[in-house]
Amino acid sequence: MEANIISPNDAGLVLHRFVTERIPVLARFVSADGSLRSEISEFVTSFTRDIGMVISSEHPFLKPDTTLPATMLFAYDAVIESAFRYSDDAEIPEESSLGSGLFISFRNDNTLVIAEIRPRK
Repeated sequence: MEANIISPNDAGLVLHRFVTERIPVLARFVSADGSLRSEISEFVTSFTRDIGMVISSEHPFLKPDTTLPATMLFAYDAVIESAFRYSDDAEIPEESSLGSGLFISFRNDNTLVIAEIRPRK
């Protein structure tokens, strides 16, 4: 999968699209030393200066037989000071359940990949 380096402004536009269009995503975080790993699939629910970037399964309230909400929160400054790469949907094999993706390399060498989940055919 090829990934193109993009500016923080362009990455912000991608994140804005994820939030406003409520695009289902798979988010995978890995710490620099590999000791921490986290993966959730749902939505980027916020990307603002005040709140930061929030990726969440977004359950407004719990009902019987539902799973607990999962959330990843990243400080706004940590995100905008990162390096970004973007992989276009056309670069992903059609048989993959994932589409285009945003790769975020934080200054402390932690990484986060946010990939669109393709609708099932």
